[in-house]
Amino acid sequence: MTSKRINVMTKRQITDWHSHVWLPEHVGGWGQELDAKYSHDPSRGGSPEAHAEAMEEAGIDRFLIVGLVSRHLNFAVPNDFIADYAKRSQGRGVGLAGIDPNDPGAVAEVRRCAEELGLRGVKLAPPYQNFHPHSPEAFKVYDEIAKQGMFIMFHQGAVTHRMGVLEVANPILLDRVAREYPETQIIVAHMGQPWSAEVIPLMRKHPNLIADLSARCTRRNQLRSMLKLAIDYGLEDKLVWGSDFPTFVPKDHAAGLLAAADGDEVATGETRIPLSTLEDILYDRPLSLIGLPA
Repeated sequence: MTSKRINVMTKRQITDWHSHVWLPEHVGGWGQELDAKYSHDPSRGGSPEAHAEAMEEAGIDRFLIVGLVSRHLNFAVPNDFIADYAKRSQGRGVGLAGIDPNDPGAVAEVRRCAEELGLRGVKLAPPYQNFHPHSPEAFKVYDEIAKQGMFIMFHQGAVTHRMGVLEVANPILLDRVAREYPETQIIVAHMGQPWSAEVIPLMRKHPNLIADLSARCTRRNQLRSMLKLAIDYGLEDKLVWGSDFPTFVPKDHAAGLLAAADGDEVATGETRIPLSTLEDILYDRPLSLIGLPA
């Protein structure tokens, strides 16, 4: 059978570090608006079936399935739903629990997701969930995450929902979290856009912090700026690729990353983005980077 893999000429593995699954009833009006405006197939949205087909089409070997929950915006993808899909993926999928620190049962839910559901990480989103990363409620959640040996993905950046809370969204607020939990692996989603420059000092000083480029690969100028910032500081090894499915088609989003490469010549003094660097980001970022089996 002919392979559909993007990397058919190599034997390098593709990991999608940021993807979602949901059903319309999980995400309410806003999520349905996302499906209608952004999903490549609005009729199927973020369904598990659509996700599985998209991963197969792109030749993706492993993928993170990112939970999504917000009391503030009234949507919740059930963690049991995430766990069930991860289990049915035959070892390819790694599930992240959606946890809202404003929920009085948040700590207990972290424990349940780790001990009963087998989820390996937690997704937190201060601007969507309306909590400050330094709040007492947040630190109780971090404590349990650390106790369970889980990793954290932060959506710490801009949001599209008009009720999103940008005053708690700047990535620099994660410096204290990374300092106080040096053994907890942290992924900054979307490289913190539009505050990507603030993510650079975080990656420089914290060995436990990396950033994903999900949802950035169709915005060529923004993507190239992010890449140049990382390359200037020798931090390209701390960048990982993600599709942000269903907002983007994984195959197309991966192609968009590779298309950001420079040719052999760039203007004097300009930072060059080599194709080999982008291929490494796409093909050479195993989950062992955050302490999971490769």
